[in-house]
Amino acid sequence: MRSSCPPRFILSHSFNNNAMRAPIISLGLAALVATTSVVSAETTIAVLEFGPGGSVHRTTSSSTESNSAAVSSFWNALHRPLKSSPTQHAGMSVVPDMFTRADAGIVIGLQGVSLKSMPTATSLGEEATEDNVVGLIHVPGQATADLMKRASSKDVELIAKEDMGRRLHSIAENAVGGALEGMKALTLAVENDNAAAVADEQLRRMLKTLKKQADSNGKTVVVHLVMDSTRRRLDEANQDGENQNQNNNNDYSNYRTMYEIQTFNLYLWTAVGLVVIVFMIMGAFVDMPLMPDTLLYGETKMAD
Repeated sequence: MRSSCPPRFILSHSFNNNAMRAPIISLGLAALVATTSVVSAETTIAVLEFGPGGSVHRTTSSSTESNSAAVSSFWNALHRPLKSSPTQHAGMSVVPDMFTRADAGIVIGLQGVSLKSMPTATSLGEEATEDNVVGLIHVPGQATADLMKRASSKDVELIAKEDMGRRLHSIAENAVGGALEGMKALTLAVENDNAAAVADEQLRRMLKTLKKQADSNGKTVVVHLVMDSTRRRLDEANQDGENQNQNNNNDYSNYRTMYEIQTFNLYLWTAVGLVVIVFMIMGAFVDMPLMPDTLLYGETKMAD
Protein backbone atom coordinates (compact mmCIF):
# COMPACT_ATOMS: atom_id res chain seq x y z
CA MET A 1 0.00 0.00 0.00
CA ARG A 2 2.89 2.33 0.62
CA SER A 3 4.05 1.90 -2.96
CA SER A 4 0.64 2.91 -4.38
CA CYS A 5 0.00 5.98 -2.23
CA PRO A 6 2.75 8.29 -3.47
CA PRO A 7 1.80 8.00 -7.17
CA ARG A 8 -1.83 8.67 -6.27
CA PHE A 9 -0.83 11.78 -4.32
CA ILE A 10 1.39 13.01 -7.13
CA LEU A 11 -1.40 12.65 -9.72
CA SER A 12 -3.86 14.45 -7.49
CA HIS A 13 -1.39 17.28 -6.91
CA SER A 14 -0.71 17.60 -10.64
CA PHE A 15 -4.43 17.69 -11.41
CA ASN A 16 -5.00 20.46 -8.88
CA ASN A 17 -2.22 22.56 -10.40
CA ASN A 18 -3.68 22.22 -13.89
CA ALA A 19 -7.16 23.03 -12.64
CA MET A 20 -5.89 26.19 -10.94
CA ARG A 21 -3.72 27.18 -13.88
CA ALA A 22 -6.61 27.30 -16.40
CA PRO A 23 -8.59 30.13 -14.74
CA ILE A 24 -5.38 32.07 -14.12
CA ILE A 25 -4.48 31.87 -17.80
CA SER A 26 -7.99 32.91 -18.85
CA LEU A 27 -7.92 35.84 -16.43
CA GLY A 28 -4.55 36.88 -17.78
CA LEU A 29 -5.80 36.79 -21.37
CA ALA A 30 -8.88 38.79 -20.40
CA ALA A 31 -6.72 41.39 -18.67
CA LEU A 32 -4.46 41.56 -21.72
CA VAL A 33 -7.41 42.14 -24.03
CA ALA A 34 -8.85 44.74 -21.66
CA THR A 35 -5.60 46.67 -21.51
CA THR A 36 -4.86 46.54 -25.22
CA SER A 37 -8.33 47.37 -26.57
CA VAL A 38 -10.77 50.08 -25.54
CA VAL A 39 -14.38 50.57 -26.58
CA SER A 40 -15.05 54.31 -26.50
CA ALA A 41 -18.37 56.05 -26.95
CA GLU A 42 -18.29 59.04 -29.26
CA THR A 43 -20.55 61.28 -31.31
CA THR A 44 -19.93 61.59 -35.04
CA ILE A 45 -20.99 64.64 -37.05
CA ALA A 46 -21.00 64.04 -40.81
CA VAL A 47 -21.00 67.28 -42.82
CA LEU A 48 -22.65 66.91 -46.24
CA GLU A 49 -22.96 69.61 -48.91
CA PHE A 50 -25.43 69.61 -51.81
CA GLY A 51 -25.81 71.99 -54.73
CA PRO A 52 -23.18 74.33 -56.22
CA GLY A 53 -21.11 73.98 -53.06
CA GLY A 54 -18.08 75.93 -51.93
CA SER A 55 -19.54 77.02 -48.58
CA VAL A 56 -17.55 74.57 -46.42
CA HIS A 57 -14.09 73.08 -46.85
CA ARG A 58 -12.06 70.26 -45.36
CA THR A 59 -8.82 71.38 -43.76
CA THR A 60 -5.41 69.73 -43.70
CA SER A 61 -5.79 68.87 -40.01
CA SER A 62 -5.01 65.20 -39.39
CA SER A 63 -7.28 65.02 -36.32
CA THR A 64 -11.08 65.02 -36.40
CA GLU A 65 -11.46 65.18 -32.60
CA SER A 66 -13.35 68.21 -31.29
CA ASN A 67 -15.86 69.22 -28.61
CA SER A 68 -19.44 70.49 -28.40
CA ALA A 69 -18.48 74.16 -28.07
CA ALA A 70 -16.27 73.99 -31.17
CA VAL A 71 -19.01 72.30 -33.21
CA SER A 72 -21.48 74.98 -32.11
CA SER A 73 -19.05 77.71 -33.17
CA PHE A 74 -18.67 76.02 -36.57
CA TRP A 75 -22.46 75.98 -37.03
CA ASN A 76 -22.77 79.63 -36.04
CA ALA A 77 -19.97 80.73 -38.38
CA LEU A 78 -21.47 78.75 -41.26
CA HIS A 79 -25.19 79.44 -40.86
CA ARG A 80 -25.39 82.44 -38.50
CA PRO A 81 -22.65 84.84 -39.64
CA LEU A 82 -24.50 87.88 -38.24
CA LYS A 83 -24.53 86.51 -34.70
CA SER A 84 -22.61 88.45 -32.05
CA SER A 85 -19.62 86.04 -31.98
CA PRO A 86 -19.50 83.84 -35.12
CA THR A 87 -15.77 83.10 -34.74
CA GLN A 88 -15.01 79.42 -35.14
CA HIS A 89 -12.67 77.52 -32.83
CA ALA A 90 -9.27 76.78 -34.31
CA GLY A 91 -7.95 73.35 -35.28
CA MET A 92 -11.17 71.83 -36.65
CA SER A 93 -11.28 69.45 -39.59
CA VAL A 94 -13.88 71.50 -41.50
CA VAL A 95 -14.26 75.28 -41.84
CA PRO A 96 -16.78 77.58 -43.58
CA ASP A 97 -15.83 79.65 -46.60
CA MET A 98 -15.38 83.36 -45.99
CA PHE A 99 -17.18 84.55 -49.12
CA THR A 100 -19.56 81.73 -50.14
CA ARG A 101 -22.49 81.11 -47.81
CA ALA A 102 -24.85 78.16 -47.69
CA ASP A 103 -28.46 78.92 -48.55
CA ALA A 104 -29.77 76.57 -45.85
CA GLY A 105 -28.54 74.23 -43.14
CA ILE A 106 -30.20 71.13 -41.65
CA VAL A 107 -29.06 69.42 -38.44
CA ILE A 108 -30.44 65.89 -38.01
CA GLY A 109 -29.89 64.07 -34.73
CA LEU A 110 -30.17 60.29 -34.34
CA GLN A 111 -30.72 58.95 -30.84
CA GLY A 112 -31.92 55.78 -29.16
CA VAL A 113 -30.59 52.80 -31.13
CA SER A 114 -27.42 51.28 -32.47
CA LEU A 115 -26.37 52.33 -35.97
CA LYS A 116 -26.03 48.68 -37.00
CA SER A 117 -29.62 48.77 -38.28
CA MET A 118 -29.00 52.01 -40.23
CA PRO A 119 -26.64 51.28 -43.16
CA THR A 120 -27.08 54.70 -44.77
CA ALA A 121 -26.18 56.58 -41.61
CA THR A 122 -23.33 54.17 -40.90
CA SER A 123 -21.79 54.70 -44.34
CA LEU A 124 -21.99 58.47 -43.90
CA GLY A 125 -20.37 58.28 -40.47
CA GLU A 126 -17.31 56.44 -41.74
CA GLU A 127 -14.40 58.07 -43.55
CA ALA A 128 -15.47 60.70 -46.07
CA THR A 129 -15.97 58.26 -48.94
CA GLU A 130 -19.37 59.49 -50.10
CA ASP A 131 -19.49 62.14 -52.81
CA ASN A 132 -21.34 64.75 -50.75
CA VAL A 133 -19.51 64.18 -47.44
CA VAL A 134 -17.10 67.07 -46.92
CA GLY A 135 -15.67 65.88 -43.61
CA LEU A 136 -16.28 64.27 -40.23
CA ILE A 137 -16.10 65.61 -36.68
CA HIS A 138 -15.80 63.32 -33.64
CA VAL A 139 -16.80 64.44 -30.15
CA PRO A 140 -15.91 62.15 -27.20
CA GLY A 141 -18.86 60.68 -25.32
CA GLN A 142 -22.54 60.61 -26.22
CA ALA A 143 -23.03 64.30 -26.98
CA THR A 144 -25.93 64.18 -29.45
CA ALA A 145 -28.46 65.61 -26.96
CA ASP A 146 -26.13 68.47 -26.01
CA LEU A 147 -25.31 69.27 -29.62
CA MET A 148 -28.97 69.36 -30.62
CA LYS A 149 -29.68 71.84 -27.80
CA ARG A 150 -26.85 74.02 -29.07
CA ALA A 151 -28.16 73.81 -32.64
CA SER A 152 -31.40 75.63 -31.86
CA SER A 153 -32.39 78.33 -29.40
CA LYS A 154 -35.84 76.74 -29.20
CA ASP A 155 -36.89 73.20 -28.35
CA VAL A 156 -35.63 70.81 -31.01
CA GLU A 157 -38.39 69.12 -32.97
CA LEU A 158 -38.70 65.41 -32.15
CA ILE A 159 -40.09 63.43 -35.10
CA ALA A 160 -41.79 60.09 -34.53
CA LYS A 161 -41.57 57.14 -36.90
CA GLU A 162 -44.97 57.87 -38.49
CA ASP A 163 -44.01 61.46 -39.44
CA MET A 164 -40.42 60.96 -40.58
CA GLY A 165 -41.14 60.68 -44.29
CA ARG A 166 -43.45 63.69 -44.42
CA ARG A 167 -41.29 66.01 -42.30
CA LEU A 168 -37.97 65.14 -43.94
CA HIS A 169 -39.46 65.56 -47.42
CA SER A 170 -41.01 68.89 -46.42
CA ILE A 171 -37.75 70.21 -44.97
CA ALA A 172 -35.82 69.13 -48.06
CA GLU A 173 -38.32 70.87 -50.35
CA ASN A 174 -38.15 74.07 -48.28
CA ALA A 175 -34.35 74.01 -48.29
CA VAL A 176 -33.93 73.66 -52.05
CA GLY A 177 -36.85 76.03 -52.70
CA GLY A 178 -35.38 78.90 -50.69
CA ALA A 179 -38.09 78.87 -47.99
CA LEU A 180 -35.67 77.69 -45.29
CA GLU A 181 -33.21 80.28 -44.00
CA GLY A 182 -30.45 79.78 -41.48
CA MET A 183 -30.35 76.38 -39.81
CA LYS A 184 -33.14 73.91 -38.97
CA ALA A 185 -32.59 71.33 -36.23
CA LEU A 186 -34.62 68.15 -35.71
CA THR A 187 -34.22 64.80 -33.97
CA LEU A 188 -35.42 61.45 -35.27
CA ALA A 189 -36.88 59.20 -32.55
CA VAL A 190 -35.43 55.73 -33.16
CA GLU A 191 -36.41 53.71 -30.09
CA ASN A 192 -36.18 50.30 -31.76
CA ASP A 193 -34.82 48.56 -34.84
CA ASN A 194 -38.07 49.05 -36.76
CA ALA A 195 -37.99 52.82 -36.21
CA ALA A 196 -34.30 52.85 -37.09
CA ALA A 197 -34.97 51.10 -40.40
CA VAL A 198 -37.72 53.61 -41.24
CA ALA A 199 -35.48 56.54 -40.29
CA ASP A 200 -32.62 55.20 -42.39
CA GLU A 201 -34.83 54.75 -45.46
CA GLN A 202 -36.40 58.20 -45.14
CA LEU A 203 -32.98 59.73 -44.60
CA ARG A 204 -31.74 58.08 -47.79
CA ARG A 205 -34.71 59.47 -49.73
CA MET A 206 -34.18 62.95 -48.31
CA LEU A 207 -30.51 63.01 -49.29
CA LYS A 208 -31.42 61.76 -52.76
CA THR A 209 -33.95 64.60 -53.12
CA LEU A 210 -31.41 67.18 -51.96
CA LYS A 211 -28.77 65.88 -54.35
CA LYS A 212 -31.13 66.06 -57.31
CA GLN A 213 -33.00 69.32 -56.68
CA ALA A 214 -30.23 71.41 -55.08
CA ASP A 215 -28.20 71.27 -58.28
CA SER A 216 -31.17 72.11 -60.49
CA ASN A 217 -32.30 75.02 -58.27
CA GLY A 218 -28.81 76.37 -57.69
CA LYS A 219 -29.15 76.21 -53.89
CA THR A 220 -26.33 75.17 -51.57
CA VAL A 221 -27.66 73.09 -48.68
CA VAL A 222 -25.45 71.75 -45.89
CA VAL A 223 -26.67 68.77 -43.82
CA HIS A 224 -25.13 67.93 -40.46
CA LEU A 225 -25.88 64.34 -39.42
CA VAL A 226 -25.30 63.89 -35.66
CA MET A 227 -25.21 60.32 -34.32
CA ASP A 228 -23.88 58.44 -31.29
CA SER A 229 -21.53 55.56 -32.01
CA THR A 230 -18.85 53.39 -30.44
CA ARG A 231 -15.33 52.73 -31.62
CA ARG A 232 -12.92 49.97 -30.57
CA ARG A 233 -9.26 50.72 -30.90
CA LEU A 234 -5.97 49.30 -29.64
CA ASP A 235 -4.14 51.38 -27.05
CA GLU A 236 -0.76 50.75 -28.65
CA ALA A 237 -2.08 51.53 -32.12
CA ASN A 238 -3.83 54.60 -30.74
CA GLN A 239 -0.59 55.79 -29.15
CA ASP A 240 1.27 55.23 -32.41
CA GLY A 241 -1.49 57.11 -34.22
CA GLU A 242 -1.22 60.03 -31.85
CA ASN A 243 2.54 60.13 -32.34
CA GLN A 244 2.04 59.97 -36.10
CA ASN A 245 -0.52 62.78 -35.94
CA GLN A 246 1.89 64.87 -33.91
CA ASN A 247 4.61 64.27 -36.47
CA ASN A 248 2.21 65.15 -39.27
CA ASN A 249 1.24 68.34 -37.48
CA ASN A 250 4.91 69.25 -37.19
CA ASP A 251 5.55 68.40 -40.83
CA TYR A 252 2.57 70.41 -42.07
CA SER A 253 2.94 73.33 -39.69
CA ASN A 254 3.93 75.58 -42.61
CA TYR A 255 0.75 74.82 -44.53
CA ARG A 256 -2.35 76.96 -44.14
CA THR A 257 -6.03 76.16 -44.49
CA MET A 258 -8.30 77.76 -47.07
CA TYR A 259 -9.90 79.91 -44.36
CA GLU A 260 -6.51 81.19 -43.19
CA ILE A 261 -5.43 81.95 -46.76
CA GLN A 262 -8.62 83.89 -47.45
CA THR A 263 -8.32 85.84 -44.20
CA PHE A 264 -4.68 86.70 -44.89
CA ASN A 265 -5.43 87.92 -48.42
CA LEU A 266 -8.39 89.99 -47.23
CA TYR A 267 -6.34 91.78 -44.56
CA LEU A 268 -3.31 92.15 -46.84
CA TRP A 269 -5.06 93.75 -49.81
CA THR A 270 -7.25 95.92 -47.58
CA ALA A 271 -4.11 97.31 -45.96
CA VAL A 272 -2.43 97.79 -49.35
CA GLY A 273 -5.48 99.63 -50.68
CA LEU A 274 -5.61 101.95 -47.67
CA VAL A 275 -1.90 102.76 -48.00
CA VAL A 276 -2.29 103.54 -51.70
CA ILE A 277 -5.26 105.84 -51.00
CA VAL A 278 -3.30 107.72 -48.31
CA PHE A 279 -0.35 108.27 -50.65
CA MET A 280 -2.65 109.44 -53.45
CA ILE A 281 -4.26 111.99 -51.13
CA MET A 282 -0.87 113.21 -49.92
CA GLY A 283 0.33 113.50 -53.53
CA ALA A 284 -2.74 115.55 -54.42
CA PHE A 285 -1.99 117.99 -51.59
CA VAL A 286 1.71 118.25 -52.52
CA ASP A 287 1.03 118.97 -56.20
CA MET A 288 -1.75 121.45 -55.47
CA PRO A 289 -1.03 124.69 -57.43
CA LEU A 290 -0.52 127.91 -55.45
CA MET A 291 -2.25 131.03 -56.79
CA PRO A 292 -3.28 134.35 -55.22
CA ASP A 293 -6.76 134.65 -53.83
CA THR A 294 -8.29 137.36 -56.07
CA LEU A 295 -11.42 137.80 -53.98
CA LEU A 296 -9.50 138.38 -50.75
CA TYR A 297 -7.03 140.68 -52.56
CA GLY A 298 -9.87 142.78 -54.02
CA GLU A 299 -11.58 143.23 -50.66
CA THR A 300 -8.28 144.42 -49.16
CA LYS A 301 -7.85 147.08 -51.90
CA MET A 302 -11.37 148.42 -51.35
CA ALA A 303 -10.76 148.70 -47.61
CA ASP A 304 -7.65 150.80 -48.29
